[in-house]
Amino acid sequence: MCVLINPSVRATVIAGLLHPYDFTDRIKDDEQEEPSIWEFPDTSILFRRYLDGGRMLNVYDWFASFQQELELQKKNLRSQVAAEARSMPSSPKKRGRTGKAKAAEEKVDSEADLERWHLELQARFMRAMQDLDYLGFLKHTGRKADHVQRTSFDMHDN
Repeated sequence: MCVLINPSVRATVIAGLLHPYDFTDRIKDDEQEEPSIWEFPDTSILFRRYLDGGRMLNVYDWFASFQQELELQKKNLRSQVAAEARSMPSSPKKRGRTGKAKAAEEKVDSEADLERWHLELQARFMRAMQDLDYLGFLKHTGRKADHVQRTSFDMHDN
């Protein structure tokens, strides 16, 4: 009875980070399986990578694993958009530029987009890391500037 009236804050925060969609109004079917990690919010993705690490976390390695998940997220979202576009009825095609001109223009745009994407990745990582720091899951060390220390252990995925 006491647990229902005065629940553990630590367990609630960890449950919210591990299963963020359990705390929303999203309708969950019994047949619906657990979403993939790339479908989670950034802080939840980073927290799951936090659990995979040891006592000390190298921030660059942590960023690299976070970047892999977001690249997968970007790829999957693009494929979903492409599938939706293919299912829409198409309009008559207009004559436009040649294929070489389009490819050259797309290449220039893709380099600028790639730079913006890397900046967005870094900003999203920093925001998620700041959230975990604010929640007390990280401790900055004076010994190694590129490492942070975990402050919470023995978390079980229920």
